[in-house]
Amino acid sequence: MIIIDSREVKQAKGILEGLKKLGIEVEVSFLEAGDYLVGDILIERKTPTGFVSDVKSMRLWSELDKLKRCIDVKPILVIEGSLSLIEKITKWSPSQVLGVLNSVILDWGISAIVLPSRRWFTIYLQQLNKRAEKIGKERPHPLRMKEKVEKISDRIRFVVEGLPNVSGVRAINLLKRFKTIKALANASLQELQSVEGIGEKIARDIYKVLNTEFQE
Repeated sequence: MIIIDSREVKQAKGILEGLKKLGIEVEVSFLEAGDYLVGDILIERKTPTGFVSDVKSMRLWSELDKLKRCIDVKPILVIEGSLSLIEKITKWSPSQVLGVLNSVILDWGISAIVLPSRRWFTIYLQQLNKRAEKIGKERPHPLRMKEKVEKISDRIRFVVEGLPNVSGVRAINLLKRFKTIKALANASLQELQSVEGIGEKIARDIYKVLNTEFQE
Protein backbone atom coordinates (compact mmCIF):
# COMPACT_ATOMS: atom_id res chain seq x y z
CA MET A 1 0.00 0.00 0.00
CA ILE A 2 1.05 3.57 -0.70
CA ILE A 3 -0.26 6.55 1.25
CA ILE A 4 -0.52 9.80 -0.71
CA ASP A 5 -0.93 13.12 1.05
CA SER A 6 -4.36 14.60 0.36
CA ARG A 7 -2.82 17.91 -0.75
CA GLU A 8 -0.49 16.12 -3.19
CA VAL A 9 -3.44 14.38 -4.89
CA LYS A 10 -4.78 17.78 -5.95
CA GLN A 11 -1.41 18.65 -7.48
CA ALA A 12 -0.73 15.35 -9.24
CA LYS A 13 -3.94 13.41 -9.94
CA GLY A 14 -2.22 11.43 -12.71
CA ILE A 15 0.06 9.70 -10.23
CA LEU A 16 -2.86 8.36 -8.20
CA GLU A 17 -4.54 7.07 -11.36
CA GLY A 18 -1.28 5.57 -12.62
CA LEU A 19 -0.72 3.65 -9.40
CA LYS A 20 -4.25 2.27 -9.47
CA LYS A 21 -3.75 1.09 -13.06
CA LEU A 22 -0.68 -0.82 -11.85
CA GLY A 23 -2.90 -2.58 -9.31
CA ILE A 24 -1.35 -0.90 -6.29
CA GLU A 25 -3.52 -0.24 -3.25
CA VAL A 26 -3.52 3.48 -2.54
CA GLU A 27 -4.82 5.45 0.42
CA VAL A 28 -5.30 9.21 0.34
CA SER A 29 -4.70 10.72 3.76
CA PHE A 30 -3.17 13.77 5.41
CA LEU A 31 0.59 13.43 5.95
CA GLU A 32 2.30 15.80 8.37
CA ALA A 33 5.47 15.53 6.28
CA GLY A 34 6.26 14.37 2.75
CA ASP A 35 3.94 13.51 -0.12
CA TYR A 36 4.18 9.70 -0.32
CA LEU A 37 4.68 7.05 2.35
CA VAL A 38 5.73 3.61 1.08
CA GLY A 39 6.58 1.17 3.85
CA ASP A 40 9.34 2.98 5.75
CA ILE A 41 10.18 5.35 2.88
CA LEU A 42 8.90 8.95 3.03
CA ILE A 43 9.09 10.90 -0.23
CA GLU A 44 8.92 14.63 -0.88
CA ARG A 45 8.22 15.16 -4.61
CA LYS A 46 9.17 18.31 -6.50
CA THR A 47 9.05 19.42 -10.10
CA PRO A 48 12.21 21.25 -11.26
CA THR A 49 10.54 24.67 -11.19
CA GLY A 50 8.76 23.87 -7.93
CA PHE A 51 12.12 22.93 -6.43
CA VAL A 52 13.61 26.32 -7.31
CA SER A 53 10.50 28.19 -6.16
CA ASP A 54 10.55 26.44 -2.78
CA VAL A 55 14.23 27.26 -2.31
CA LYS A 56 13.54 30.96 -2.97
CA SER A 57 10.56 31.03 -0.60
CA MET A 58 12.48 29.06 2.08
CA ARG A 59 9.70 26.47 2.04
CA LEU A 60 12.09 23.68 1.06
CA TRP A 61 14.10 23.97 4.27
CA SER A 62 10.94 23.80 6.36
CA GLU A 63 9.86 20.66 4.49
CA LEU A 64 13.28 19.05 4.90
CA ASP A 65 13.14 19.80 8.62
CA LYS A 66 9.81 17.96 8.86
CA LEU A 67 11.23 14.98 6.96
CA LYS A 68 14.19 14.79 9.33
CA ARG A 69 11.95 14.90 12.40
CA CYS A 70 9.94 11.87 11.30
CA ILE A 71 10.78 8.79 13.36
CA ASP A 72 11.88 5.43 11.88
CA VAL A 73 11.42 6.39 8.23
CA LYS A 74 13.95 7.03 5.46
CA PRO A 75 13.35 10.41 3.79
CA ILE A 76 13.99 10.89 0.06
CA LEU A 77 13.67 14.04 -2.05
CA VAL A 78 12.55 13.23 -5.60
CA ILE A 79 12.73 15.79 -8.39
CA GLU A 80 10.42 14.76 -11.22
CA GLY A 81 11.66 16.15 -14.52
CA SER A 82 14.87 17.32 -16.16
CA LEU A 83 17.07 19.73 -14.21
CA SER A 84 17.93 21.39 -17.53
CA LEU A 85 14.42 22.90 -17.44
CA ILE A 86 15.55 25.05 -14.53
CA GLU A 87 18.31 26.60 -16.61
CA LYS A 88 15.91 27.21 -19.53
CA ILE A 89 13.01 28.67 -17.55
CA THR A 90 14.80 30.46 -14.70
CA LYS A 91 18.03 32.40 -14.26
CA TRP A 92 19.52 29.69 -12.06
CA SER A 93 22.82 28.19 -13.23
CA PRO A 94 23.67 24.47 -13.01
CA SER A 95 26.18 25.21 -10.22
CA GLN A 96 23.47 26.90 -8.14
CA VAL A 97 21.04 24.01 -8.57
CA LEU A 98 23.68 21.41 -7.80
CA GLY A 99 24.82 23.47 -4.81
CA VAL A 100 21.34 23.22 -3.30
CA LEU A 101 21.21 19.48 -4.03
CA ASN A 102 24.58 19.05 -2.32
CA SER A 103 23.19 20.88 0.69
CA VAL A 104 20.14 18.56 0.79
CA ILE A 105 22.32 15.44 0.60
CA LEU A 106 25.40 16.46 2.59
CA ASP A 107 24.15 19.05 5.08
CA TRP A 108 20.69 17.64 5.71
CA GLY A 109 21.60 13.97 5.21
CA ILE A 110 18.56 13.38 2.98
CA SER A 111 18.85 11.21 -0.13
CA ALA A 112 17.87 12.85 -3.43
CA ILE A 113 17.05 11.38 -6.82
CA VAL A 114 16.15 13.01 -10.15
CA LEU A 115 13.70 11.11 -12.37
CA PRO A 116 13.03 12.18 -15.98
CA SER A 117 9.23 12.03 -16.04
CA ARG A 118 6.00 11.32 -14.16
CA ARG A 119 5.91 7.85 -15.72
CA TRP A 120 9.33 7.11 -14.24
CA PHE A 121 8.21 8.44 -10.86
CA THR A 122 5.14 6.19 -10.88
CA ILE A 123 7.31 3.17 -11.70
CA TYR A 124 9.72 4.23 -8.94
CA LEU A 125 6.84 4.16 -6.44
CA GLN A 126 5.86 0.74 -7.78
CA GLN A 127 9.40 -0.56 -7.14
CA LEU A 128 9.42 0.87 -3.61
CA ASN A 129 6.07 -0.82 -2.97
CA LYS A 130 7.48 -4.17 -4.14
CA ARG A 131 10.43 -3.66 -1.80
CA ALA A 132 8.08 -2.93 1.11
CA GLU A 133 6.14 -6.14 0.43
CA LYS A 134 9.35 -8.14 0.17
CA ILE A 135 10.66 -6.98 3.56
CA GLY A 136 7.28 -7.41 5.24
CA LYS A 137 6.27 -3.77 5.39
CA GLU A 138 3.17 -3.85 3.21
CA ARG A 139 1.46 -1.38 5.51
CA PRO A 140 3.20 2.00 5.60
CA HIS A 141 5.06 2.81 8.80
CA PRO A 142 2.96 4.99 11.16
CA LEU A 143 4.20 8.55 10.69
CA ARG A 144 5.36 10.08 13.95
CA MET A 145 7.31 13.32 14.29
CA LYS A 146 9.68 14.56 16.95
CA GLU A 147 8.68 17.87 18.47
CA LYS A 148 10.41 20.76 16.76
CA VAL A 149 13.06 22.38 18.90
CA GLU A 150 13.96 25.56 17.07
CA LYS A 151 17.37 26.89 17.97
CA ILE A 152 18.38 30.51 17.50
CA SER A 153 21.28 29.27 15.35
CA ASP A 154 18.77 27.62 12.97
CA ARG A 155 16.82 30.88 12.64
CA ILE A 156 20.03 32.76 11.88
CA ARG A 157 21.04 30.23 9.23
CA PHE A 158 17.56 30.34 7.62
CA VAL A 159 17.81 34.13 7.33
CA VAL A 160 21.21 33.92 5.60
CA GLU A 161 19.97 31.13 3.29
CA GLY A 162 17.34 33.61 2.10
CA LEU A 163 20.05 35.73 0.45
CA PRO A 164 20.45 35.30 -3.34
CA ASN A 165 22.29 32.14 -4.43
CA VAL A 166 23.20 31.23 -0.85
CA SER A 167 22.90 27.49 -0.23
CA GLY A 168 23.17 25.80 3.16
CA VAL A 169 26.93 25.35 2.76
CA ARG A 170 27.48 28.98 1.73
CA ALA A 171 25.32 30.21 4.62
CA ILE A 172 27.44 28.29 7.10
CA ASN A 173 30.66 29.58 5.51
CA LEU A 174 29.38 33.17 5.72
CA LEU A 175 28.38 32.78 9.36
CA LYS A 176 31.70 31.18 10.27
CA ARG A 177 33.44 34.23 8.79
CA PHE A 178 31.18 37.04 10.07
CA LYS A 179 29.62 35.38 13.18
CA THR A 180 26.48 37.56 13.17
CA ILE A 181 23.94 38.79 10.61
CA LYS A 182 24.80 42.36 11.61
CA ALA A 183 28.47 41.86 10.78
CA LEU A 184 27.50 40.16 7.51
CA ALA A 185 25.26 43.09 6.57
CA ASN A 186 28.17 45.51 7.17
CA ALA A 187 30.66 43.47 5.13
CA SER A 188 32.34 44.99 2.09
CA LEU A 189 32.40 43.38 -1.34
CA GLN A 190 36.00 42.35 -0.81
CA GLU A 191 35.19 40.77 2.55
CA LEU A 192 32.29 38.83 1.07
CA GLN A 193 34.46 37.51 -1.76
CA SER A 194 37.02 36.26 0.76
CA VAL A 195 34.53 33.62 1.93
CA GLU A 196 34.84 30.14 0.43
CA GLY A 197 32.21 29.54 -2.26
CA ILE A 198 31.35 33.24 -2.66
CA GLY A 199 32.53 34.52 -6.02
CA GLU A 200 32.33 38.07 -7.35
CA LYS A 201 28.80 37.73 -8.79
CA ILE A 202 27.31 36.15 -5.66
CA ALA A 203 29.10 38.71 -3.48
CA ARG A 204 27.61 41.56 -5.53
CA ASP A 205 24.11 40.02 -5.33
CA ILE A 206 24.37 39.66 -1.55
CA TYR A 207 25.79 43.16 -1.14
CA LYS A 208 23.01 44.65 -3.27
CA VAL A 209 20.25 42.98 -1.23
CA LEU A 210 21.82 44.04 2.07
CA ASN A 211 22.47 47.64 1.03
CA THR A 212 19.53 48.61 -1.20
CA GLU A 213 16.83 50.78 0.34
CA PHE A 214 13.41 49.14 0.44
CA GLN A 215 10.71 50.67 -1.76
CA GLU A 216 7.03 49.73 -1.86
